[in-house]
Amino acid sequence: MVGAERRVGRLSDWCPDVDGRELSAPRSAEPPGTRMDEREPVGKGVQNLVRVVAARATSLRTRKIAIIGLTESAGRVIRKLQDQHAASVSLPKVFDDRASRRPEGLHSMKVAGSVDDLIEYARSHSTDTIILALPSKATTRINEIVARLSSLPVDIIITDNSAGSRGEADRYTFIAGERFPILVERPISGFKAFLKKSFDIIFASVVLVICAPLLLFIALLIRIDSPGGALFRQRRMGFNNRPFTILKFRTMIADAADREGSFGTQYGDPRVTRVGRVLRHFSIDELPQFLNVLAGSMSVVGPRPQAVSMRIGDRRYVDAVARYIERHKVKPGLTGWAQVNGSRDGIYTLDTAAWAVSMDLEYIRKWSLWLDIKIIWKTIGMILCGRGAH
Repeated sequence: MVGAERRVGRLSDWCPDVDGRELSAPRSAEPPGTRMDEREPVGKGVQNLVRVVAARATSLRTRKIAIIGLTESAGRVIRKLQDQHAASVSLPKVFDDRASRRPEGLHSMKVAGSVDDLIEYARSHSTDTIILALPSKATTRINEIVARLSSLPVDIIITDNSAGSRGEADRYTFIAGERFPILVERPISGFKAFLKKSFDIIFASVVLVICAPLLLFIALLIRIDSPGGALFRQRRMGFNNRPFTILKFRTMIADAADREGSFGTQYGDPRVTRVGRVLRHFSIDELPQFLNVLAGSMSVVGPRPQAVSMRIGDRRYVDAVARYIERHKVKPGLTGWAQVNGSRDGIYTLDTAAWAVSMDLEYIRKWSLWLDIKIIWKTIGMILCGRGAH
């Protein structure tokens, strides 16, 4: 049986705050010691029904767990899962860096690899919970492992209920009937994830239905204006650092487009077509990305996805900007907090790139549905004023 008890945490040491401006959008907060589905009703009728359905859907999904540390604590967790036949939890694999000290196996489970192997495994198998089967007094090792896992969209919990290497944990989750302290919590999870995905599907569907005639007309203009297809496809980095194919209306000469996206488009770029300039000026070329939203690879609002090979100067974006990869803990969006605060005009220097990343991380940390709506309205206002991309 899997449940979760979420409380406001003091994790400033484990997960430092992002420097930057405070958002003016109101924040939603959960009363200490309660889950979203356990709170007193805050609305009536449909609101209560939606919360019950979302909670039920969350409880039915299979929780995918991995364990770090081949210890007796790990064995205890595995035994409980095996004894209870927890249908909502897949039996975890165990990872441990200490190759020279680890035994061949523990309770019929062998070591699957190192922490680096776990990171790759978590990305490919959509792991959502990582258990540190380590004593809380192993502060240095815990800190180092948490830092290495910081780019993964997972809950990081610890088996040692003292959890006090940097002060007691204030959030907990339950696995196989046992309570575990949460060190790092997945952003936009549970009911919040249900709410955001529902909004994405409804909003994208409405936009595509209303704009269908316009989309067909634009596609025809592009084909008439220059040889080549109406759509441009490019590989971008998405959720959990997994690449996906983004869709845009083609705005450049077909054979001149930078499909790798190494350096992006510059102001006054001669490769941009006549129709393309208009589309880019009003960001109309982004409309096909609502198909990405319906496909599940994007959200309406989120950090803008960068091309896989995107560079700042002579360095790759991911190597040049600290914490860049943490943007991928949520789905990328058509627009974002960084875009409505200045980066829509382009990112050409390391300083502006670092600032944009800090804004993306602040958005992730302070997400609310109201904030998404606020960003959408600000984006519409900027587009109507002609403040699109170059």
